[in-house]
Amino acid sequence: MKTTFAQKRKKAGSRIHSHTITGADWCSASKSALGAILAFAGAANILATSGTVISWGGGQAAAPGSLTNVVAVSSALGHSLALNGDGTIAAWGYDFDGQTDVPAGLSHVAAIAAGGFFSVALKSDGTVIAWGDNQFNQTQVPPDATNVIAISAGRGHVLALKSDQTVEAWGSDVYGQSEVPPGLSDVVSVLAGWNYSIALRRDGTVVAWGIDDAGQTDVPKDLTNAVALAGNMEYCLALRSDGTIAAWGAAPQPPPGLTGIKAIAAGQDHCLALTTSGTLVMWGADRAGQIDQPATLSGVTSLSAGWDYSVALSASGPTQPNGFSLGLASWNAGKFSVQVNSLSNKSYALQYKTLLSDPFWTSLPAVTGTGQTLILTDPAATGTHRVYRVQEF
Repeated sequence: MKTTFAQKRKKAGSRIHSHTITGADWCSASKSALGAILAFAGAANILATSGTVISWGGGQAAAPGSLTNVVAVSSALGHSLALNGDGTIAAWGYDFDGQTDVPAGLSHVAAIAAGGFFSVALKSDGTVIAWGDNQFNQTQVPPDATNVIAISAGRGHVLALKSDQTVEAWGSDVYGQSEVPPGLSDVVSVLAGWNYSIALRRDGTVVAWGIDDAGQTDVPKDLTNAVALAGNMEYCLALRSDGTIAAWGAAPQPPPGLTGIKAIAAGQDHCLALTTSGTLVMWGADRAGQIDQPATLSGVTSLSAGWDYSVALSASGPTQPNGFSLGLASWNAGKFSVQVNSLSNKSYALQYKTLLSDPFWTSLPAVTGTGQTLILTDPAATGTHRVYRVQEF
């Protein structure tokens, strides 16, 4: 007998949102599988240096021990997704509606999003695949959802950022969460919350729509320099370009004086933040140990937060594969740049294409690795729609 949504919620509680972080003027970025998307003209899909998954907190936190080449994680109510370095997906946790039953043969994945009781994957050709609960038609991807560069999944709806910097939405619309404001453009990141939606624009402003029962769509009027978003059922976080965090709705407030942040994640009522020095800061509820950092955790490169658990990618340890990592990516004054922690016996080239469906990449001049940080730049990014990757050879 099929488990009803009410029964599932009674068993597991309400759903949270956590998604791959994106940025407007800067963002963290790192290597993914060869050929996977790094960024789109300043809207980078954040992928961690391939490594191991560490999780702690509630009952669905435990990740399979075999996960050692993961480049991104996404966690929801009680299930999680991991994007492997070869473009495939691993999933674990609740499977009420097949949300962890990854479609056979699914490959060439560039981004992942765990929804309420469903899952979504973005392929490197800009198409979207979804599976699991379809109560609100959230897994029925519209035919025109192509040239997608980023995805986010909520309780029962999906947001897709397209290469022309517009937003497409489908699934539940009970509170208008799938009604994209007319004329919304210049979007570089999207966030699908429980029953609301948020878009981050290139100028650092934030637009929100959908339910507002806890003030989750009441964006602070002085928020004009946002670079990343995280959200949950009743609150939102925005990372500012100065490394501080803005919070609104029924949000656990960040510790006073918290600065130097480069990544954020939001659970049901707990929050995670990663500093530029690699320190993990957590606050909020701790009834399941979701903010009790494991003593062995180090080398954190990426974060995600589930209902009452936390997930991090660790680039340290003997399982860390050889390869390069990317540091700060930026889009500023008409230039897109990314820092590469290079190897002295390798060369690196920033490559781009204007359409995700284009089989060919245009390569900018290669730079020889020095064993130190290199900066690769596209000086002609202004006014263009480009998808980027870094090629190592």
